[in-house]
Amino acid sequence: MERDGDDILLWVHIADVSAFVDLGGPVDREAARRGNSLYVPGQVDPMLPPRLSNDLCSLRPLEDRRAVTCEMRIAPDGTTGGARFMRSTIHSRRRLTYPEVDRLFDGGSLGDPELEADIRLGREVAERLRARRIANQGLEVESGEAVFSFADDRVSGIVIEGQTPAHRLIEDCMIAANEAVARYMVERGRPTVFRHHPDPAERSIVLLYDRMDALGIATTSSPDGPLTPSECAELAVGAARDIHRHVERHGGRRGLPVLVLQALRQAFYSTSDPSHSGLASPAYLHFTSPIRRYPDLLAHRALLASLGIGPASEDSGDLAVAADHSSITERQAVDVERRADRICRAFYAEDLVAGDREAVFPAEVTGIGQSGAFLAFGPDLVLDGYLPARAIEGDWWTSDPLGVVLEGEESGRRLAVGDPLEVRVVDVEPLRGRVQLEPASGAAPRRQRAPVRGRRRG
Repeated sequence: MERDGDDILLWVHIADVSAFVDLGGPVDREAARRGNSLYVPGQVDPMLPPRLSNDLCSLRPLEDRRAVTCEMRIAPDGTTGGARFMRSTIHSRRRLTYPEVDRLFDGGSLGDPELEADIRLGREVAERLRARRIANQGLEVESGEAVFSFADDRVSGIVIEGQTPAHRLIEDCMIAANEAVARYMVERGRPTVFRHHPDPAERSIVLLYDRMDALGIATTSSPDGPLTPSECAELAVGAARDIHRHVERHGGRRGLPVLVLQALRQAFYSTSDPSHSGLASPAYLHFTSPIRRYPDLLAHRALLASLGIGPASEDSGDLAVAADHSSITERQAVDVERRADRICRAFYAEDLVAGDREAVFPAEVTGIGQSGAFLAFGPDLVLDGYLPARAIEGDWWTSDPLGVVLEGEESGRRLAVGDPLEVRVVDVEPLRGRVQLEPASGAAPRRQRAPVRGRRRG
């Protein structure tokens, strides 16, 4: 990064995987079949052979590495312009971790003043880019990723890793590069594979706001009248902000943000539609992870062919087939990864209660089913479990039509998404990823019915 007047020049260097993987060759065919790398706790099944993914295409300090570079000019208002693309060779002098960079932002030192100045400039770039995206109605949803640690083949710890300033620095620069490549390809009418995220459906947005009403979450917007796709996207952004404010004041950090995600449509790969609703981007693709995603490798080939510095890329028909297949393999990988996470969480829960079957854990409702509630529980709410309605004493419990509240038919007591309670573990089936819970007190908390302000539709 480098200042140029009020602008900042940003260079994003991505491994030049296409230099090592020939179109139609055996490695390329296998990568296309896999579609992506598969990540489960403690293990990775890479899309590319380890010789590439862990060595030749992996950034290593003090070693030359082939890259495709995206150069961008970032204005003070976060506008990106003057994008240029080139093949390059980079030679990094040091590998940094997210915790190291976060400590620098908290006032620490890396022992390298020049490097520290570059990183602080990078943070300024990221803040410009993020502010621009938020001003354009980009969606911001609080989320975290479970990170597992192991000891003697057992899960020894789980941490929910949220976004820190260091994570945001990398993410914002990567998004800018993805958008720059997508814009270049759209402006020149060149075929490639985009990452399309459709706007939310009207019925999903109405349901989201009805759920927020039922949970007593104050809203600043209202989905009244027929809604256009862009209005649906703006209402999703408003709902995310309202839920964020509610969580900061009243709690519910594990369950409530999920309501917004449930209202969104699924993103997929497409050769015909470049827009991305969640990022409020008219043109977006995946370019920055060609080691682990096949669509990124396709985007590299298409860009380099367009620039005249690479061999011919796939034709439009082949790109469409690859886009559809990559969307399928992505969903399959997500299913496997989620199942593996549930299994590891269940094994960890089993170990936690092995010495004390009466142990009591804090919990939070994250979802409501037909016959019970889904909960996050345990230390820092890192575990998942299910509380059957029959385990809650003193009443007959039913789910509300919106799927966010369990109600006692006689008492009027409520157990709603975002509510805290204390639980005990009743049973664990680790290989099925199932943990059954019961209230530590035997009963659900008393809570008055939240007012509904008249937006619910039939």
